[in-house]
Amino acid sequence: MSPHKRTTWLQWIQRIAAVLFIPVVAAATLLVYYQNGEESISPQIWKMNVKPGMTASLTLPDSTIVYLNSGSSLSYPSFFSGKKREVALSGEAYFQVTPNANKKFIVSTPHQSRIEVLGTCFNIEAYEQDNEITTTLIKGKVNFLYNQNDSTRQIALSPSQKLIYTPETNKVKLTKTTGISETAWKENKIIFDNTPLEEILHIVGKTYNVEFIIKNKNLKKRKFTGCFNNQPLERVLEHFKRSSTIRWKYIQDEEYKNEKERIEIY
Repeated sequence: MSPHKRTTWLQWIQRIAAVLFIPVVAAATLLVYYQNGEESISPQIWKMNVKPGMTASLTLPDSTIVYLNSGSSLSYPSFFSGKKREVALSGEAYFQVTPNANKKFIVSTPHQSRIEVLGTCFNIEAYEQDNEITTTLIKGKVNFLYNQNDSTRQIALSPSQKLIYTPETNKVKLTKTTGISETAWKENKIIFDNTPLEEILHIVGKTYNVEFIIKNKNLKKRKFTGCFNNQPLERVLEHFKRSSTIRWKYIQDEEYKNEKERIEIY
């Protein structure tokens, strides 16, 4: 059996261990304090980690549903106190936020940016190691906030809009999208429609926890269309081989120590 093929039993073991919950509590205890003469309890902070190559979902204390993509983490309180509901994301997540006009929902992301909503459905891709943060709005309304020249800038998104923010340059780009490709991952699907190869391999790399090395830089802008529903990695890559001159191979390098397998595209 090829070492690169996923086996059913291994998938089940991986999925059992795919999600780690880590309680983060100040002084390792619940803090009890007094407010207006009444005893109050501060919330615990929980952190959900999803292993590379896996996805997971959870329901927050306010009934908001969150889907987490490969290699993502979400920190959130055991209950929402005060006038806002705030969570911290590193990675990619799809949110179905429970409406509450009196308590704004805030998603903090790397690079001093955040999303503010009252109730809506949207996708965020904000991996700390990436040089872009992407927000896709499916339904409702969100505000994207980021720091620029010691001040906070705010951009409002409408449904079917996609925002791409580059922290290094503070550039923001807005485009139209159906959102189908951006949110397919939560159903274990990969969908691309006239999409550049470089962008496709970014999605495939997250899904299967592999790293791609593109030897021929001219291939990066080649565009493809396809839909895969929980298919083996090799079948996805064969799609490019059948429909173009693109070839691929696993890179065997014993000196390279990383949990990700590497694949050369040429």
